[in-house]
Amino acid sequence: MTTWIIEPRDPLIVRDGRPFGPDPGARATSLPFPFPSTTTGGVRTRAGLKEGIFETTLIDQVKEIAVRGPLLVELSDKGEIEHWFAPAPADALIFGPSSDDEAVEGNEAKRPLECKPLVPLEFAEKPLTNLPEPLLPVGLPKSDPRKPAKAPPRFWFWASFEQWLLDPFEVKPLTATDLGHNGPRPESRMHVRIDRATQTSEEGRLFQTSGLEFIHSHPSPSFGARLGLALSVNTQAAAGVADLAQTIAPLGGERRLVHWRESSQALPACPDEVKARIVKDRACRVVLLIPAHFEQGYRPTWLLEPRCGVTPTLAAAAVPRPQVVSGW
Repeated sequence: MTTWIIEPRDPLIVRDGRPFGPDPGARATSLPFPFPSTTTGGVRTRAGLKEGIFETTLIDQVKEIAVRGPLLVELSDKGEIEHWFAPAPADALIFGPSSDDEAVEGNEAKRPLECKPLVPLEFAEKPLTNLPEPLLPVGLPKSDPRKPAKAPPRFWFWASFEQWLLDPFEVKPLTATDLGHNGPRPESRMHVRIDRATQTSEEGRLFQTSGLEFIHSHPSPSFGARLGLALSVNTQAAAGVADLAQTIAPLGGERRLVHWRESSQALPACPDEVKARIVKDRACRVVLLIPAHFEQGYRPTWLLEPRCGVTPTLAAAAVPRPQVVSGW
């Protein structure tokens, strides 16, 4: 599979599904991060282009193109991937000041954050819950009276994420800037409708678009300010489709422009230490790096199928709040 970088040139709009029509005061609001359907659709659309027009006879072929991602990346001055990020794990509860407190409380953002793991809770007596049988509730192994951080980093540096996978109880306290950041920042623009006959603005025809600006100001000089999306693409199974070209092309709402270019790096793999720990403990945590919906909702049936004489069981699930994919 080939790794591709998507670096938005303009603020990227990935709609949240709410209606957006030609009404005064309308607002096109963007999701906080693109869904896999957006980037996968962008890849397949570009692969099916013939002389700049999508060839409808290739619909079945482009559906065979396998795409992994997107993952957030930080880019160097030369546009290559310098740092990988993982979304904050759902089984991590963070105590301490948030990165947004710095403007209010001075150096509060430099105070360490404590990451506590949420684990399946065993009880002497069977608790009364509305969880599907036989799932266990998820929570802290020991009670902690502190309140969670208000706005901890939404994306973690890959080194911190690997340590979390290996042993969440051994993750040392980190400042918000060392743990990660919130990724692309929202950017709003006000627009006005233009009368084609007079080439002037129409009275009261104001509307607003909200996009994602893929830049970040990190206090450390070793981290760049350019952000992008990384995808792993395999076009070998799709016969008759065009190879992706390194170019500038539209993506998302309002046909905002992005740079498509190939990367020499591969998506990070599962560390050998984590694999060895799974064999030793005869158990593992499955952490999703992108949103997913299985045939049974949160329950990954394919992962629980017997293989090689082993029948996995699901002990518990830490599921964040549902995300809106479409307004229909």
